[in-house]
Amino acid sequence: MTKADKLLGQAYDHLKISGLSDSEKYKKIEDIVAYLDGLNSKATIPPGTTGTISERLCRLGLTGIPNIQIRPFGKAWQWVGDVLLPGHPYDIAVSIKSFKAKERLIASGTGSLLTPTLGWGLFNDPDEWGFDRCNSYLYRGFLAIYMPHKLLMQLEPSQRGIQNFNGTKLLRDLQQFPSDVQSAMNSKNGHRIDLRKI
Repeated sequence: MTKADKLLGQAYDHLKISGLSDSEKYKKIEDIVAYLDGLNSKATIPPGTTGTISERLCRLGLTGIPNIQIRPFGKAWQWVGDVLLPGHPYDIAVSIKSFKAKERLIASGTGSLLTPTLGWGLFNDPDEWGFDRCNSYLYRGFLAIYMPHKLLMQLEPSQRGIQNFNGTKLLRDLQQFPSDVQSAMNSKNGHRIDLRKI
């Protein structure tokens, strides 16, 4: 068991959600992060552990989706993303970040709609989400970027209104992540995610 798993277990116990399904735990993601933030203020959680925690939390949102297939990237391709979801007509990369997007998130986009990217993060800095910067994510092949509700509400309507190539919002609430993925899955094409529905 990693340090990340121990800390998450501690959060689940504190919040009395240990026995819940992954999808039910994901609904408590903001409470989980708030609890871990309290622990971090007492003793700093190392960046590597924070990264593992972020990945575990993102996966909670995916593993509760029926028929979902999640594939990790090989080490040589981890700059692209953390997991790969089968899409139609192309697979979708999911790039998972912790609290700061910095240059790492935008660099992880493939730059091609042949392998579009979903961004997912516990981002906490509104200064990283200026209008021009948000538009730049479209050029890097991002379909959507999921962030905490609190941060999303701090952004200007012009930033929140930016649309992807499907005409849907680029910036979205973390809580939407599982339902967006699930609603875009199509049983007729082997439960692959239809890119036009994200």
